[in-house]
Amino acid sequence: MTFAVLLLVGCYEDKGNYDYHELDVVDIDTLDAGIQSEYSIMRFDELTLDPKIYYNGTLVTDDSNAPLDYLWTIYSATSGAGASTVIDTLSTERRLSAVISRTGGTYYVQLVVTNRNDGIRQFFRIPVAVSEVFDGGWMVFYERADAPGYSDLALIINPWTKLNVNYNRYYSNLYETTNGEPLRGQPIRCLDIAVSLGAGNNYIGLCTDYTLVGVNETGIAKALDFEDFFNEPPHTMRPTWYGEHGSGVVAGQSSEVLINNNDIYTNTYAYSATEGRTTKFGVPKFSLDAIGELAPWNAELAQTLNYGIVVYDQTYHRFRYSAYNSAQLETFGEQDLELAAFDVNNTGMTLVMADWGKGTSQMVNIRPYDYIIMAKGGERYLAVTNFSGSAPTDSVIGVGLYPMDELCPNIDKATSMASSHVGSFIYYSAGNTLYNFAYDSKLPATVAWTAPDGEEVTCVRIMKYYHGTIYGFGLVPRSDNLVHIATWNEETQEGHVYQYLINPASGILNTANSYDYTVPGKVKDMAWKFSMQ
Repeated sequence: MTFAVLLLVGCYEDKGNYDYHELDVVDIDTLDAGIQSEYSIMRFDELTLDPKIYYNGTLVTDDSNAPLDYLWTIYSATSGAGASTVIDTLSTERRLSAVISRTGGTYYVQLVVTNRNDGIRQFFRIPVAVSEVFDGGWMVFYERADAPGYSDLALIINPWTKLNVNYNRYYSNLYETTNGEPLRGQPIRCLDIAVSLGAGNNYIGLCTDYTLVGVNETGIAKALDFEDFFNEPPHTMRPTWYGEHGSGVVAGQSSEVLINNNDIYTNTYAYSATEGRTTKFGVPKFSLDAIGELAPWNAELAQTLNYGIVVYDQTYHRFRYSAYNSAQLETFGEQDLELAAFDVNNTGMTLVMADWGKGTSQMVNIRPYDYIIMAKGGERYLAVTNFSGSAPTDSVIGVGLYPMDELCPNIDKATSMASSHVGSFIYYSAGNTLYNFAYDSKLPATVAWTAPDGEEVTCVRIMKYYHGTIYGFGLVPRSDNLVHIATWNEETQEGHVYQYLINPASGILNTANSYDYTVPGKVKDMAWKFSMQ
C-alpha cells in the first residue's frame, strides 16, 4: 500500500495556473514628520503624532483610499514583577491626537499599520515619559451624572488654587480614569490630611455613604481600601462622616475621624517630614450612658489636648467629647446659663450643617470657633461654640446663638454653608442664591451671588486649611479671600464650579474676574489639596 501511494505521487502533474504579483509596500516615515525620538509630557496632556505614511510610494492623506487600518496603543516600557501589563488603545486614526491619562511612568506609544489586502503589518514605536501634576490644587467631589450612586473626583489647578503656577488646568473623573471604575456611593467628604509634610507621602481620603478609600495624592491611584484604615475593621461598612481633629500646632494631637455605623473612630498621628501613614483607626468610642444618632460632623480644629474628639448627638441634643487618647465619651461640665449662649449638654436643637471660622486669634495660632446652623422645630439658629480653646469643665462653651429666621431668607431650605475665618460672616446657599449673613451686625442677610438660569447651588467653600502651621506660613493660596461655588442643572445634568475673589472681611464678591468649570455630576464637597510649595 505504501508503495502505491508513493507511485501515485510521483506521477502527479502540477497543472496549476498561478498569478504572481509584487507585494504592496507600506512605509512609515517619522524623520520628515517633525516627530521627536522620545517625548516627556504631563499626565492628561494631549499627545499629537502625525507620521507620513506611504502606500506603494504615494503619500496617504485623509482623502486617500489606501486599504490600511491603523491602531495606536500605549503600554508600559517597564517589564518584570509588578509591572503593568495593561495595553490601552489610543486611536484608530492615521493621525494620533489623544489625551494621555496613564499615571506617571515610562511608556511606549505604538502605531501598527495593517494592509487589508495581505494582512502584512508595519510598526512604529516611540518612548513617552509621563509625569504627574497632582501636587496641589482644589478638589471637587461629586456624584456622577452618568452613574447615579457613584462618585468621582475633579481637580482644579490655576493661579488661585496653587502657588507659583501661571496655567489653568482642570481634570475630571480622575478616580475612574486612574482606577478603572468610579467610586461606589454618594459623596460625603474629600479630605487631604497632612500626615506628612513631605510631598507624596499623604493619602487623600474619599468618603462616600458606602465606603472610605485612600488615594495617592500625586496620582489618585487607590492605595487604601476601607479595611486598610483599621487595626481591626468593623463588620458593617456604613460611613456617615470623615474628618480631622486638631490643627497641627500642638505636636501629636491630631487625629483622623470616622463615624461609621454610628460608631466613632479616631486615628491619632504625629506629623513627619518624610514618613506617611503609620497608624490606624483603633476601637470605637464607648459611653456609659446612651448614645443616640450622631450628626455627620465633628469639631475639627480643637487646638488643645483637652479633647480627643467632639461630636454631636442628634437624639439627645447634646455635644459629647472624649479626652485625648481616651475611648470614652463624656458629658461637659455644667454650663453657666447666665453667661453661656446655650447649654452644650442640652441644646434642644438638631445639627443641620457646620463649618469652622473666626475665633479668638488668627494665623499660626488658629483658635477658631465652630459655626453651626441648628434647627429647633421649624426655626433656625446659628450656634457658635468654642471647642478650640476651652476645657470640658469650662462653664461657657456656647459663646453665641443668633436667630436666623427673620434675618435669613430661605434659611430653612439651606443646602450648604461656609464660615469666614477672618470676617464675621457666613455664606449659606438656598436654591439658586448664595446669601451673606453678617451675624454680628444684626442686619438681614444679603444676596451675595445668583446662579445662572436653571442652576441651583449645591456646595460653597471658602479657601482655607485646618493645619495651623501651613496656613499661617502663607502656603495656602488665596487663603480667606477666595470662594468656590458649585451648582447643578437638573435639566442638562451638568454641574459647575465658579471661583471668585472676595473681600475676606465682608465676603463681597469681586465679579470682574472668575473661573468657571463644567463638572460631570452633582458636587457635594470641595477642599484644598495639600501642597508644600
